[in-house]
Amino acid sequence: MSCIWPHRTYGVVILFLLACFLHYFFWHIDVASTPIITTKSKQEVLPTYVFSSQYARQEIPHLTPVNPSTLIPSGSHPIDEAHRNGYLHTGHCLFIMDASGLLLFLKRSSDVVTCPSTWSILGEHSMAKEEARDTVVRGMEEELGLKQVGRLETSDSSSFFADFQTMNKKDTIHVAIQNITQYPLYYIRHYGPRLDNRIDSQLTYLWLARLPKPFDEIQITLDDEVADHKWISLEEFSDWIEDDARNYDKEEEKSKTLQIHERQKDDGPPSGDFCHHTIRSLYAKGLDNLKLLL
Repeated sequence: MSCIWPHRTYGVVILFLLACFLHYFFWHIDVASTPIITTKSKQEVLPTYVFSSQYARQEIPHLTPVNPSTLIPSGSHPIDEAHRNGYLHTGHCLFIMDASGLLLFLKRSSDVVTCPSTWSILGEHSMAKEEARDTVVRGMEEELGLKQVGRLETSDSSSFFADFQTMNKKDTIHVAIQNITQYPLYYIRHYGPRLDNRIDSQLTYLWLARLPKPFDEIQITLDDEVADHKWISLEEFSDWIEDDARNYDKEEEKSKTLQIHERQKDDGPPSGDFCHHTIRSLYAKGLDNLKLLL
């Protein structure tokens, strides 16, 4: 048998190798040029709403409490479409507090598209056909690596209890969860021409989840979008958010005033440890309510 391949076979092998190279090359280019999007964000489809005649949307200030029973459903849309068009949707922010009174803050990865390398509390959008309490539980499961194994509803619609199992299945914790606002707050931010005039229009529920043990006695597994985390006291959080506002609010207000003068809706560029003043003001409202509650 000759060790030299027949001419025809040699040509077929060359074409096969060339096809493999081109496939790899163009696949590599596509991946390298595409922003990092997690599987979770690809699957997010949000129920959207319009305000009833009781509200005139353009007159509702940021952080105004809104009775959700007044909303009119308007279908479901992918999260990117909702933000591009400013569709009203709902979301939930959770203050996680351990038994010693420390609050959990998460630092976002530098790879995420929205607010990279900034600090936040746990947050989730409400998905289609998902009740508010289910969103809260899902957020704790996805962000903290816990698994709900039981739930106790209460006669008080603003609170409930949930039992979670840690990832190693060695511990089950009984968590008290309560809403810290009577109604969700209307959160509105215009991103302006810098981000294709996207608008985040959201009714935001603020919750407090109380863990039954100190944080170092509970196994928590943070998701891959979290670069760092820390537990701090209510007083430390108060000082932190006041310092951040003092350092950045004037800068953002100046930018916002310039944009208004140019007849553009833009709430200013990202700045500060909490991404921007719109989020910071929401957290500050939550802080005020926590001080009253605790």
